[in-house]
Amino acid sequence: MDSHNYDADSTTDSWNNRPSNDNSETPTINSSNPNYNPVADSFAYKGKTELQQGQQQAENIVSKAKKLVQQHWEQTRHTLVRARKRVSEMVPQSANNLIYWRNPILSGLVFGVLLSVIITFMFLSSLAAISFWLLASLVVVGLYKLYNYVMLTFVGRAQDDIFDSMFPPDMSISEQKARDLANAIRVNGTSVLKHSRNLFLWKNLTTSIIFGVILFAFFYIGLSMNALTFVLIGLVFLFTVPKIYQVYQVPIDRTAKQVLDQINQLLAKVTPKSQNKPKKP
Repeated sequence: MDSHNYDADSTTDSWNNRPSNDNSETPTINSSNPNYNPVADSFAYKGKTELQQGQQQAENIVSKAKKLVQQHWEQTRHTLVRARKRVSEMVPQSANNLIYWRNPILSGLVFGVLLSVIITFMFLSSLAAISFWLLASLVVVGLYKLYNYVMLTFVGRAQDDIFDSMFPPDMSISEQKARDLANAIRVNGTSVLKHSRNLFLWKNLTTSIIFGVILFAFFYIGLSMNALTFVLIGLVFLFTVPKIYQVYQVPIDRTAKQVLDQINQLLAKVTPKSQNKPKKP
């Protein structure tokens, strides 16, 4: 029993004689410290350095991109203005009258028919839709002819046939019209080829970037809707936006100018910050 007590006392004394600063021991960078991992520390330092370099490179890329956009923006704006004028010249006056609703009855009739045709092609096959509209045209013309026959036979009042006036018996494509059409195809086709060459060969950086963004937007839109839905939206856009812009042109231009001024101010503030920002060591 005494031997056991002696062992316990001796063990207690050995514990008490240990240095009192064990709890205050801090990890040191040496091979005898079990908390030190040189591989992890080197990877962390390397990752931090690469992150700083990546941030600096990203800032440089953004700054250069903003410079290029500002340099080519004026040229792109003139290109868009010329394209708008070219489209206005290509569109005939009768189409402009329809789009701007100068004859509301005719514009509403054309818009309704085109909208019905597109919806029909969306819910029916192409063969069924074409057959349906040809049959509908045949029935409408037949009913109109029957109406004129009844009015002439039983009432004795003859009416002018609007279809005969729209489609005279001597319908033909004259040589002059054919030459004008061929010349228009040649001129416009050459212009399209030249513009396509400039876009795909990156002759104008900003225009090619805008074209790529538009293609990406079309690709993204095509994932959620088919071409006919896009055509339907385009038809509604064609018959509404030009007229709305014509009526509310002054407030729309004023708002657009304010937005562009704010964007230019933001670019002017952000670009010097990214240029003058000191590099991280």
